[in-house]
Amino acid sequence: MTEDLEITISGVFPDARYASFTVYDDKPTWFSRNGANSSLPDHLIAPDPGSANPWQGVRRPGGRFTLTLSPDVAPGQPNRLPLSREDALPGAKASVIYRVYLPTDGDSTVVLPTVTLTQGGVSKTLPTCPPAPPPTPTPTPPPPSPSTSPSSPSPSPTSTPPATTPTPAPPAVAAEDVAATSDSTDRSVGDDPDGLGEADRPSPPPITGEKLFTRTSEVENLAPNPDNAYLGTWLLPPGPDHVVVIRGRAPQAISGSRPVSWPRRRAEVRYWSMCTNLGGQYKPVVINRFDDGSTSYGCRYNDETRLDRHGNYAFVLGTEGQRAAIEDVRNTTFVPFSVSYSTVPHMVLLRHLLPVADFPYAVQNVPMNSSAETAAAIMGAYYPLVTVCSLATLTTEGPHGCSA
Repeated sequence: MTEDLEITISGVFPDARYASFTVYDDKPTWFSRNGANSSLPDHLIAPDPGSANPWQGVRRPGGRFTLTLSPDVAPGQPNRLPLSREDALPGAKASVIYRVYLPTDGDSTVVLPTVTLTQGGVSKTLPTCPPAPPPTPTPTPPPPSPSTSPSSPSPSPTSTPPATTPTPAPPAVAAEDVAATSDSTDRSVGDDPDGLGEADRPSPPPITGEKLFTRTSEVENLAPNPDNAYLGTWLLPPGPDHVVVIRGRAPQAISGSRPVSWPRRRAEVRYWSMCTNLGGQYKPVVINRFDDGSTSYGCRYNDETRLDRHGNYAFVLGTEGQRAAIEDVRNTTFVPFSVSYSTVPHMVLLRHLLPVADFPYAVQNVPMNSSAETAAAIMGAYYPLVTVCSLATLTTEGPHGCSA
């Protein structure tokens, strides 16, 4: 990185739920310079003259944009991001991540932008990156869990975050940040078969459970997306006869994969999800691959989440062998534990993306590294509560039968 380097990024607005650009330093973290933020979400990107941004009104995707990354920035400059921190040393490394969540026709349809470097009055456009290789048939073994190994005594089904802090990792994108890998929308969402109005609905039964989720820098220290915030907790798979039930209020979110103007009336967040992840530095999302070529991902976003009539979710974390029984239970959403690493703790993450300014219960409002009690007090009904339940109780009594 040098002070006379400038980078131009030119591309087309994708047909997707969400997109953003973020510049990172060598840690890698995003930053500000001279009052200018190094991250730019989709709805704040100014279109090229004659084009339109589909997140700024009712517009078709495909319009063009141009961004400039430069050490020379000032607040309020459209589409201009700082290329480095003010105190960056000559030769320091930086990286840029272009994120696209839920592209309408899959990842392969996203058109990558062109990147042009200008230094000393000379410009050079970089060649386009080749397509990503296909996934390997089996996942790469994660490093040993920082708190438990398969040969160690089993802790309780719900486990506090391990005390060991992962060592710094090289620049990368967490696997669960690669969007649209499980873009399935065949599950019912917020069904209300009785057709009752809000005033006619009975009060929801109280949700009980342990307060385990916290907002921790452990999961937001690796090329974090500034538009995301996470609550996380370590949970140990409880065994073949039990499941983990996580319940709470679902925020109102955009559905589908098309761009919509933002902020939007009655929407509280752009996107939210619950995911199971393995340990190690990168905490990759659980991916279970099977001999028939099918794949089961440990992530469910809002379109895939069943809600009860009160707008509450009930995620049930279990084994692939328990899946059919769990999915037969009304208003529950199955999330798998890993098949290959079924005896190690999993990091379970609740994500909120781009909350609107007047939504006080967003994860973004929880102080970093605060207690679970603090998170629960701020998020209220939107805080996820955890119980361990026998599969027999779940299937006979439903998620409300799984009380703490």
